[in-house]
Amino acid sequence: MRIAAVPYACRRRSGWVEHEADMLALLGPVEADLIVLPEYAAMDAALMSDPPTGTAMEWRDRAAHRAPDWVAQWQMLAARLNAYVLAGSGPCRTEAGVVNRCWLIAPSGAVTHQDKLILTPYERDTLGMIGGTGLTLADTALGRIAILICYDAEFPLLARCMAEEGAEIILIPSCTDLPAGQTRVRQSARARALENQIVTVQAPLTGAVPGCDIIDVSTGRAGIFAPPDHGLPPDGILAQGGTGDPAPVTWDGDPRAIIAARDAAQVSNFAHWPEQSAHRGPPRIVTLT
Repeated sequence: MRIAAVPYACRRRSGWVEHEADMLALLGPVEADLIVLPEYAAMDAALMSDPPTGTAMEWRDRAAHRAPDWVAQWQMLAARLNAYVLAGSGPCRTEAGVVNRCWLIAPSGAVTHQDKLILTPYERDTLGMIGGTGLTLADTALGRIAILICYDAEFPLLARCMAEEGAEIILIPSCTDLPAGQTRVRQSARARALENQIVTVQAPLTGAVPGCDIIDVSTGRAGIFAPPDHGLPPDGILAQGGTGDPAPVTWDGDPRAIIAARDAAQVSNFAHWPEQSAHRGPPRIVTLT
């Protein structure tokens, strides 16, 4: 299997025809089986045919209104590319409110989604969004796929829950404006790979869109990670790009083989995880003078 983590840069386009041509030129030569786009990649839909101006809430609502068009575009592209595509995330209106939703699309056009569960202060306070209500695992021809949207990857129990339910790969689309945010998500992706002895894939938004407050500047570095262990890179990095590098990052391998090798690894983080529970009581407090 070939996995591609795409460090995507949103920009204004004249319409969907131009977008289609750009995506085929970017992704066609990669010939990936699984393509991962970043958090807020769907803001591209809000930029279509409109000047890049407006308040953050106006951008949110414009993107939410065009979310169905974004999904339809990627259903067509997934078929053209003959690949599973994580079409990034974007604002999406539900009966309860506006969520940050990420769509996973099969080559057949079938779609499932994962909503971001734990929102950043910016998403809560400035964008008025609400968190999702549960985790989703997708059974695909490539294996069982889980999704943690950016900040969600910083909370270990979410990844653990999906690993316990048979996740074989965790996709982490991200959008961070400053290097500190990028570092948090990257380090979290690597930690989730180690803890669960699983492959994680981080695809970041990059570049700048002046006038669009939600994605006015984005800093990111694509990476595909595994637990550092026998037969794997000693640093756990299967593939990575440079900060701001626009080229898709690819890895050819089988995430299920890494899952299968848990019992033969040097350590057994996944199997030993429950042992933490015995040590979660109040700590012993001592005084040293």
